[in-house]
Amino acid sequence: MVENDKNIKKRSERMIKMFNALKGRNLKNFPGPIPPFSKWLNGKIILAKRGEVELEFKIRPEWANPTGLLHGGMQGALIDDTIGMTTTTLGYEGFLISINTQLNYLGKARIGENIRVKAKLIREGRIIVNIYGEILDKEGKLIATGSSNLLKTQYTPDYVKVIDKLDFNS
Repeated sequence: MVENDKNIKKRSERMIKMFNALKGRNLKNFPGPIPPFSKWLNGKIILAKRGEVELEFKIRPEWANPTGLLHGGMQGALIDDTIGMTTTTLGYEGFLISINTQLNYLGKARIGENIRVKAKLIREGRIIVNIYGEILDKEGKLIATGSSNLLKTQYTPDYVKVIDKLDFNS
């Protein structure tokens, strides 16, 4: 079954509205349809629009490598999670699943520093979506970049079921 553009647009607008209602608040305390891993990361939404999300994080000790720098695995996780949040702004009923991710480690950040993670839609195909992500330090210097191709699936995740029931007009 092919979903119509009206449903996609409506769901996209609802998701963006929910994200914008959370702007500047830590995600870990939000009772809504946020995955446990995203809550554990505990970012703050800075920007949310269709195909683009920006979050801010404070680097915690458990995210560091033995030298006290942001661990490469965490860099990948932060980019991947932000890309995942960006897919939700597209408004599809079906879940988008990563089929590959490519990362580039370009800089460093230390425990206690604030970083920004941005993700932006690059290409929206019929079956595959490509999203680019980056991590920036407080001066705007690149720490890491990444790109992911995601496959549109038929699986309807819980957040879609919840967002489809929300009434933002009341």
